Amino acid sequence: MEELLESNLLRHFRIVRFLLGREWVTIGELAHTLRIPSRTIRQSIGEINQYINPAKIESSQKFGIRLTYDAQLNSFYIYASIYKQSAHFLIIENICIHRYATLAVLAEKLFISQSTLKRKIAVINQTLEKYGFWIDTKSVDMVGDERKIRFFYYCYLLEKYDVLDLVAPEQELRVIDELISEFFAQFPSLQSPDRQVFSYLNKLRTMLFISFKRLKKGRRLAGHNQIDEQYSLLLSEKLSKKIAVCYHIDCTKDVLHQLFFLFFNRRYAWSANDLQKKAEHDEAIAKVRRTLLAFFAKIEKSEQLVLINKDELLLLLYNATSYTWTSAKILHNPSEDFFVNLNHYHEGFARRIKKELVACLNREQLDIYLDDSVINQLLFMLVTAWKGLMDQLEASAPRVKAGIFFNTSFEHSQFLLNDISYHLKSRLDMTLITAKTISELRQQCQHVDMLITNLSMLPSPDCHIVSIQANLTPKDFENILSVYSEIVNANVTAS
Repeated sequence: MEELLESNLLRHFRIVRFLLGREWVTIGELAHTLRIPSRTIRQSIGEINQYINPAKIESSQKFGIRLTYDAQLNSFYIYASIYKQSAHFLIIENICIHRYATLAVLAEKLFISQSTLKRKIAVINQTLEKYGFWIDTKSVDMVGDERKIRFFYYCYLLEKYDVLDLVAPEQELRVIDELISEFFAQFPSLQSPDRQVFSYLNKLRTMLFISFKRLKKGRRLAGHNQIDEQYSLLLSEKLSKKIAVCYHIDCTKDVLHQLFFLFFNRRYAWSANDLQKKAEHDEAIAKVRRTLLAFFAKIEKSEQLVLINKDELLLLLYNATSYTWTSAKILHNPSEDFFVNLNHYHEGFARRIKKELVACLNREQLDIYLDDSVINQLLFMLVTAWKGLMDQLEASAPRVKAGIFFNTSFEHSQFLLNDISYHLKSRLDMTLITAKTISELRQQCQHVDMLITNLSMLPSPDCHIVSIQANLTPKDFENILSVYSEIVNANVTAS
């Protein structure tokens, strides 16, 4: 959905996205990849640097350009900075959070003319209409598929602000927290540790905040018959009054079903057993369940791994398909950062299971929304919730032969060998190089893939060289693992 950005900001976004996670690149390389003239890139760098401070795109005549920022920042800050420059997203956000009687009132709030506002809305709608919703200029509101509208705003607020506290007034936050507390108290199955952490509660708060805003405008989720009537929520009189004061909404049974549609819709499964029962009576649910189980069986066999918590993973991924109603990304889904800069072995694993997940989900006509952002979200859930995955991957990781050769002392060489073996025993088969001359060293290097040494000016042996400090530093381990990944990747490519 990045095409919602204005043309200049879309260009900035593409430049930033390319630079993130990379070291120095030349402007020529960037221009060729993005098909943007070098002169335009140079101009854009100056514009970007004006609003991403203290982050910065650095320039070097020798090396090119790179994006740098301090340790307290990350990619989220960069993307949020782009959001804040966009008049299009400012319009979208204001329509979400506030109510405007006419376009003239909104135009006055944004300090632009009504004709300019109409033109911008027309441009925005060209993109939004592809997803099943748009801005209606008469009601000055978002209309269309209500589920998609709410999910879109949910993604937007999390991508731009990360935490709801930066958007919602304190009074609304307190009311939402009390509502969540009473909801959880009546549904003990939701009181699991994974739902009692900030990350989950922040997402739930955000969804409730958006639902309140939409209900306050009279916008309802269609298809009341999709509600599972066996579940209902009773609020305390005190909380009901607070909601009435804060949002001017009566907490009827229908309103509460609307607020917690995520849980009360007929497709949501409360447990693995509940999912199995639903599948017995609903073929659409059964097809999704069968597809996910087939995917699990396929990756267990092909990767020779075991899904220890298969029922938990099945429930997690299935429910994600039940509430993902449109694209899971507007500019940037934070979960995608997880797959950036993986070592080549783990990157290969992620790439293979993603390919299999796509194949399985496309094999049948499933009643779910799918695009690359949703696939990445499902993959992130699978990899991070799979108990014991990292231990299994480490146990099956390719091993590389590494020799150590230091000109300090025999004891020091043995000390380093033991230290490296202790930390990287699942990756390296370490051996002490006992060569007495440089000629012997070159001969013995033919039997290892990597030489770890303190001699940085050795004649090129027939293996990779990693030069380290006398006492290992984190950077030394990073360099060793980088060369390990390079060797493994080359072997995988060759095979």
